[in-house]
Amino acid sequence: MITILSAIAALLAIACFFVEFRRDLMMLQQNSYRNERYSRWLRASQDTTSAMRLVSGAVVLASMSTLSVPVVSMSLIAFVSAVNVIILVRRRYKKPLVMTNRAWRIFSVMLILAVVIVVSVGIVGWKYGKGFEYAAVASLCVFCFSHLFSMSANWLLKPVEKHINNGYYKDAERILRSMPDLKIIGVTGSYGKTSTKHYLNRILSEHFDVMMTPGSYNTTMGVIRTVREYLKSYNEVFIVEMGAKQIGDIKEICDLVHPSVGIVTAVGEQHLESFRSIENVQRTKFEL
Repeated sequence: MITILSAIAALLAIACFFVEFRRDLMMLQQNSYRNERYSRWLRASQDTTSAMRLVSGAVVLASMSTLSVPVVSMSLIAFVSAVNVIILVRRRYKKPLVMTNRAWRIFSVMLILAVVIVVSVGIVGWKYGKGFEYAAVASLCVFCFSHLFSMSANWLLKPVEKHINNGYYKDAERILRSMPDLKIIGVTGSYGKTSTKHYLNRILSEHFDVMMTPGSYNTTMGVIRTVREYLKSYNEVFIVEMGAKQIGDIKEICDLVHPSVGIVTAVGEQHLESFRSIENVQRTKFEL
């Protein structure tokens, strides 16, 4: 009886950290895969001390106590894990996770790290006839510290991503060099840049063949992807939306595309958690 219950608890706890890993990856993606930005988001959102994590942590500690009753402990882990999964699956996000090749690489490493820990703990528990119990506790513990897995996986893959991104960057540079007559317009601002991009595209399309960065492709990698996948040799004007969350972001895009025209729509108080001051916002926008 306890073995079956422990196995169910372990499976539910694994499902729990699996779903949470996707959410962590989504937030890492929205913070441009930069651990320092992700860390700031964690501090600002207090996600590491959410009710789900605190309750799960309490269950983990209670299960590790010498006074714990296995049936009660496994039942609690199964219940808490199931509730967590239901809550996470039902959540809806404004910008959902996009499973790019990079996202798959990070997610895979996160899972490998988690599996190594859970299996190792399970093997230790197996010696005492409690393999599933140990694995269940370890799995719920992984959920509690899931942020560490996303940041660790991102850090481990940093050399790989740098090598891949350098290749993409050079390819985008090559494409842009092959189009010396292309007129490049940069559009940035705390707000209004997307609307301005669309207005400009509609107006200029009356007389020119225009390409603009689609959707929210306003980061360096988004611009690189646009150049490599969408920009055509016959395009005459390239409208580049430029987003920023810290000093140097706009300059990084400009160093790639070298715009001859720039539009700054506004300087506002967006992203002050990373910019720290309105002066830094202004300085970054004026990098264009």
